[in-house]
Amino acid sequence: MGVAQFNIDAFLASARNDLSLNPTQAKRDFLKENDFNGPWISRMEFRIGSQDANFSMDDYRLRITPGNPGELKANKRYFDKQVALLNTEYQDKLNDALIDRYVLILEHIFEFKKMRNLSKQLEINNQIIEMMSQSTSIYAMDIGDLIDAESDELDLKMDIENAKIFMDEVAYLMKGLYTFSGEIEWNEEELMDTEDILTLFAQFKNKPSGEFIDLVKLDQRNALAAERFNIEKSEALRNIGYFQAGYDVLRGNEPSEHFGYQIGVRIPIVNPDKPQLNRRKLDLMDDEALLDEKKEDHRKNLELAVLRMDHFAQQHKEIMTKLESISQQNILNLQSPGKSIKIADLIKLNEFHMDLMEKQNQVEKKIFKTYIEYLNLNGKLTEFPMRNYLSKNLSEF
Repeated sequence: MGVAQFNIDAFLASARNDLSLNPTQAKRDFLKENDFNGPWISRMEFRIGSQDANFSMDDYRLRITPGNPGELKANKRYFDKQVALLNTEYQDKLNDALIDRYVLILEHIFEFKKMRNLSKQLEINNQIIEMMSQSTSIYAMDIGDLIDAESDELDLKMDIENAKIFMDEVAYLMKGLYTFSGEIEWNEEELMDTEDILTLFAQFKNKPSGEFIDLVKLDQRNALAAERFNIEKSEALRNIGYFQAGYDVLRGNEPSEHFGYQIGVRIPIVNPDKPQLNRRKLDLMDDEALLDEKKEDHRKNLELAVLRMDHFAQQHKEIMTKLESISQQNILNLQSPGKSIKIADLIKLNEFHMDLMEKQNQVEKKIFKTYIEYLNLNGKLTEFPMRNYLSKNLSEF
């Protein structure tokens, strides 16, 4: 069977097979076959004895110590909370794997766009150099202009090669996560553009915030620690008493007179583990304080993401306005009747255009990354069904 071409949905779906999920999945599989249920009988003793020194066995006793019901119930609750935590940790690892893939996708896409922009500018720069070689009277120039243009040509070629190197490195990392053949080709018609992202972001920010998986995980860890505390408290009272049946050969004449029983009940006046339990209680209080702190951090991160996106959107608007203004001019055909154009001005205009396109690429990359970050903070990335949040139709995978 041949290796498939690169597909963004399949690449994101490969997160389900990420190696980082294996340890957590192994624990989940283990708990499917094993539990934390304790025995209803904590201890069983068989005793024999003699009432004289001739070693004749005439006294037999069986003592059973039952399990503490409180400890048994706490272990059951602990098991349920442990399973829930492992499921959340699995989702957290899956979420991390998805984020890694989204980051690689964005790095490759925007480096590709950067290389494409550089290629366009190189083409224009080469045309400027060709015009200078023709030495027509329309364009005023000197040797310094030619040096500047050729210097820009070299810089552009170096930047294009650096972009190719970076893209090859990213592609190498992507192939380590998902095997595919050939080159990565982006069908931009199927992917969201910047305006799509800004529109969708506005829709998400007006909806109630989802569950941030890091907070869910921390809350469940605290619940598990609290249940562990309950188990330790019950273990301190593990010996709740006993039931003992005995048979004395020498006692009485009737069979019923040989049998007897005893019931013992422990009276928990003092808990010897109380100092340790109090220390654990303090740890639980610290855990709850940390959760409250993380919730506040999460709230701030959501608001900061919205704040950053608003600024990035404004930056993008300003850049696009400038680019639209330049696009209305043909920088290679600025001559007017009776007036020559300085080659130096053409070079500066081309450099300005290059700078604007680079700024556009940088700002759009920040917009896309902030968008993915916001989805992560809202717990959207691993919501079922999982979706490709970069595709125009939010395709499922």
